[in-house]
Amino acid sequence: MKLTDFHTHTFLSEGVLPPAEQIRRFIVNGFYAMAITDYVDSSNIDFILNSLISLQEDFQDEIIFIPGVEITHVPPYRIPILAKKAKDRNCLVVVHGETIVEPVVEGTNLTAVSCPDVDILAHPGNISFEEAETAKKNDVFLEI
Repeated sequence: MKLTDFHTHTFLSEGVLPPAEQIRRFIVNGFYAMAITDYVDSSNIDFILNSLISLQEDFQDEIIFIPGVEITHVPPYRIPILAKKAKDRNCLVVVHGETIVEPVVEGTNLTAVSCPDVDILAHPGNISFEEAETAKKNDVFLEI
């Protein structure tokens, strides 16, 4: 079995490690592939993308490292715009779903699973049957 994790954060958002150390720890722990998906919105997406993309070459011989973003707490109409920006740079796109413990905007789940540039809906919380079916149809992975 090959170990993978496609939803991690560094100190660029809510994590504690710098990106290079995060990747190095995954290598040491035997992971085959990983992504860093730090939180983004309109204010920081370019900074996060540039920061993470710049690391790919540093670790290309040791692990499959995929730069990514987690779009979080943005109005649903902005999700496709930010997701496309990340996809155009060959990055993984995670969207933080609606949960009962965080004030994510209503409509985020459906927008995310309907967006062709979203790969993962994380923390979907109270996801509806319609949203789950849409995710399945559009190959959006649900990370509970």
